[in-house]
Amino acid sequence: MNLNIVNIKNKEVEKFDYNFDDSIEINRKVISQVVKWQLSKRRSGTASTKNRAMVNASNKKPFKQKGTGNARAGSRTSPIWRGGGVIFGPTPKDWAINVPKKIKKLALMHTILYKVEQKSLIVIDELNIESRKTKDFITLIKPLNLSNKVLIISDDSNDNMHLASRNLANVKVIKSVGVNVYDLLNYKSILIDKKALSSLLERVK
Repeated sequence: MNLNIVNIKNKEVEKFDYNFDDSIEINRKVISQVVKWQLSKRRSGTASTKNRAMVNASNKKPFKQKGTGNARAGSRTSPIWRGGGVIFGPTPKDWAINVPKKIKKLALMHTILYKVEQKSLIVIDELNIESRKTKDFITLIKPLNLSNKVLIISDDSNDNMHLASRNLANVKVIKSVGVNVYDLLNYKSILIDKKALSSLLERVK
């Protein structure tokens, strides 16, 4: 894999050469499977309702069977009564699905290759910011011509980087250990420093 490494001024400074086969055909089904796994893990599955057996009410017949003019009723817990039980309502459920580690690893590798193929992965030699101001952060990365939705991956990022970018809704800063398939696909531009890219490729090797 050969990638251009640029500096903060968007000038090429060196080549990134890594023993990584980038001729592999991208398997979209594997990527989709892992994205579904990630999203399923985010679901809380805590939605819950009470059926007629769970409703705290007397089972005494509300009124006599005949003579009132009302429809006959046998219990206040009936689903057709206000405050009664719910028919076929949701119950707590674990939505998580199982995906083998090899599939997760393969999906991450193919997603990286996809971003390289789309020319949306930019490798930078280093990314340090001395100011905590969002305005200074925007000015710093402006020469890189990034899209309006950016994932920044840096193992050397300091507190200033996180503080300066947290006011931007479409910018996320993470370390290489936290990189996942969903985030790579969700953000249009990926800005990654040289050190983080080496660590990331070691994970999927």
